[in-house]
Amino acid sequence: MVLSRQFAAADLSRYATPYIGRTVYQDSRQNEIENEQFSLIMRKWTRVQVIVFLSTLVALTVVLVFAELISTWLTNWAFIKILDAISKLGVLIAVIAFLVEIPTRKERIQTERKRAHFDYWQAIDAAAAAGISTSYARKIALENLASDGATLRNLDAPESELRRINLTGADLVGANLTGTDLTGAILDKADLSKASLYRARLYGASLLDARLDSTNLREILYDEQTCFPEDFDAKKVGAYLIAPYVSLQGVQLPKAVLWNVDLQGANLQEADFSGARFHGAMLKDVNFQGANLQGARFRSANLEGANLKEANIQSADFDGTKGLTVEQIRTAYHWKEAKYSPELCIALGISTDTA
Repeated sequence: MVLSRQFAAADLSRYATPYIGRTVYQDSRQNEIENEQFSLIMRKWTRVQVIVFLSTLVALTVVLVFAELISTWLTNWAFIKILDAISKLGVLIAVIAFLVEIPTRKERIQTERKRAHFDYWQAIDAAAAAGISTSYARKIALENLASDGATLRNLDAPESELRRINLTGADLVGANLTGTDLTGAILDKADLSKASLYRARLYGASLLDARLDSTNLREILYDEQTCFPEDFDAKKVGAYLIAPYVSLQGVQLPKAVLWNVDLQGANLQEADFSGARFHGAMLKDVNFQGANLQGARFRSANLEGANLKEANIQSADFDGTKGLTVEQIRTAYHWKEAKYSPELCIALGISTDTA
C-alpha cells in the first residue's frame, strides 16, 4: 500500500513539473515583452521632448540674433499695422460704449435701490401691522435704510425692540419711538427733532451730536453708560437715571420695564411702580417704603435687605426672587394677596393655591 502511494506520487510529479515550468516561462516572457514596450514608449517620448526642446532653443537663438531685423520687418508689415489699428479702435469703442452706458447704469442702480427700499419698508410695515415688538427683519431694514441715506421720517415703531441698532446719522424727524427699547443703540448725529421717545429705554445708548429739537424725552430711562449730546439736561426733560444709590423718590413709572437693572441702595420711597417689570433686577437694600408695587413682577430679582414697609404689594409676583424674607413681606400692605414661591407660602402660613 505504501509502495503504491509512492509510485502514484512519482507519476504525478513527472507530469506536473513540465506544466509548472511552462507556466513560469510564459510569465517571464510576458514580463519581458511588457518591459520592451514600456522602454519603446519612453524612448519615443524622450525623442519628442528632445525635438521640442531643440526647436525652441533654435527659435529663441534666431530671435535674439536677428531681433532688430525681425522687429523692422514686422513694423513694415501691413498686416501688423492693421492689427495695431484694430486694437486701438477696439479700445476706443469700449470707452465710447462705457460712456454711453453710464446713464443706463445709473438708472438701473436707482431702480434696484428703489426696489430694495420698497422691500425694507414692507418688512417694517409687516412687523408694525402684526404688532410684533421683536423683529430682526425690521431691525435690519431700518439699519440698511439709514446707511443708504433714506429718510425715516415719521417712522411708527412704538414699543419695539431695537437693541444695539445702528442708526448713525438717520433722519428720524417726527418718529414715534414711544416705549421703544433702544438699549445699546447708536444714534450719533441722528436727527430726532420732534420725535417721541417717551419712556424709551436708552441704557448704554449713544446720542452724541444728535439733534433733539422739540424731542419728547419725558420719562426716558438711561444709565451711567448712556452718552447724550453736550449741554443735555436730563432733569430738565424729565429723564430718569437708573443706577445704584440714585434717588427717585415719588416718581411715577407705572408699567415701567426695568429688566436686569441695577438699583442697589436706591431710594424709591412712595414711587409708583405698579405693574412694573423688575425681572432679574438688582434691588438689594432698595427703599420701597410707601411705594405702589401693585401687580409688579420681581422674578429672579434680588430683594435682599429691601425695605417694603407700608408698600402696596397687592397681586405682586415675588416667585423666584432672591433674598426676600418673611419679615420683609409682613411689613407691606396686602402681602397676603401677593404671589410667592411655595417655600415662602409655607413660611408665611398662606395657601399655595391662593398666592
